[in-house]
Amino acid sequence: MGLGAICVGAFALRLVYVLVLRRGATLTGDAFQFHNGANLLADGQGFIDPFAHSFGLLRQTAQHPPLYLLVLALVSKLGLRSVLDHQVWSCVIGTGTVALVGVAGRQIGGKRLGLIAAGLAAVYPNLWMWDGLVLSETLGLFVTALIIVMAYRLWERKTVGAAALLGVACGLGALTRAEVALFLPAIVVPLVVAARDLDLKRRIQVLVVPALVAVAIMAPWVAFNSSRFHHPPLGTSTEFAQTLVLANCDRTYYGDSLGSRAYSCLPGTDTPPPAGSDETDSAGLYRKVAIDYVRDHAARVPFVVLAREGRAWGVYRPFEQLRAETYLERRDLGVARAGYAFYVALVVASVVGAVMLRRRGVPLSPLLAVAATVALAIAITFGQTRYRSAAEIVLVLLSSVTIEYLVAWCLAYEPEEEP
Repeated sequence: MGLGAICVGAFALRLVYVLVLRRGATLTGDAFQFHNGANLLADGQGFIDPFAHSFGLLRQTAQHPPLYLLVLALVSKLGLRSVLDHQVWSCVIGTGTVALVGVAGRQIGGKRLGLIAAGLAAVYPNLWMWDGLVLSETLGLFVTALIIVMAYRLWERKTVGAAALLGVACGLGALTRAEVALFLPAIVVPLVVAARDLDLKRRIQVLVVPALVAVAIMAPWVAFNSSRFHHPPLGTSTEFAQTLVLANCDRTYYGDSLGSRAYSCLPGTDTPPPAGSDETDSAGLYRKVAIDYVRDHAARVPFVVLAREGRAWGVYRPFEQLRAETYLERRDLGVARAGYAFYVALVVASVVGAVMLRRRGVPLSPLLAVAATVALAIAITFGQTRYRSAAEIVLVLLSSVTIEYLVAWCLAYEPEEEP
């Protein structure tokens, strides 16, 4: 009952945000691709580049994993094709994230903690802002919360069925954001190592089964991409090589974009791609350019990685980063600033919550695995706050432990009577 009421409030808040601040917004960049790509997919055009299509070209694309496109295409197929339709549908997904966070909170600390976690997730701007932006972070947050729920289910039950469900969640996650594939080993291995009551056979099963299930879920998409591109893409998207070259050049190592990305670093932007080429034809060149640059500037890499992490986690030029992302992604600066203030408070509360959860004997490894994987992905690519979105779920859950303790202390506290 309580979780349902919170979810209703969460949906209402997201809907107000969309109708008041985001209605009629112009979509650019990734949001343009998701919205228009979903409509093209619903029309039977397949996974093609919406930008190229606007110039009358049918160009195959896998710049993004497919699941968010598929989820949007589902409602497009039902006739809900406008930007507002996709925003409202994303609000529904975001509300589902709130429900899953509540379930995860209940798993690690009981019913009251679950309600507090859901309440935080309902109002935290860094969770609901994505719904109005039509970006894959909306679905990424949902699958991250699902992965955490399944991870704690595996910790509680240690069955092959629970391991398989975690594999399903991680496979779906990798089809939403490519780096989520790394969640699986980061979560499963520590849980298996810490499970002293498992025999060798069950340990092997719990390690192997989720990996096989996740691979089985990703395999059709990977095979499909191998059949339609000249070169098999690495992982679930074709974007990694381009991301590498955007993040490793003079501007991002020494210039004003230190730790970020710069499209001026992309080779060949002054000439159109050759006729008949596809997204994978330039991947080899991009990887070589990026790797050669990293080798030639190896002494600078530690400083660049620190800057990347600093930008993503809000400690290096945070307000400059917020303004830049507001411009590039058409965010609302007021919402972004509110999200940053909320984020800082959650970081502080999370440190306390992690210590308390550890003392209770609840494993931190599923939560730390998510945060560590996010940090690794940022270190390899570049710094922006979007890339830390999965870790926002971790902050909400750990902060809820602290808040739950404070609530319990206040309820139990009785002031002394004056003489």
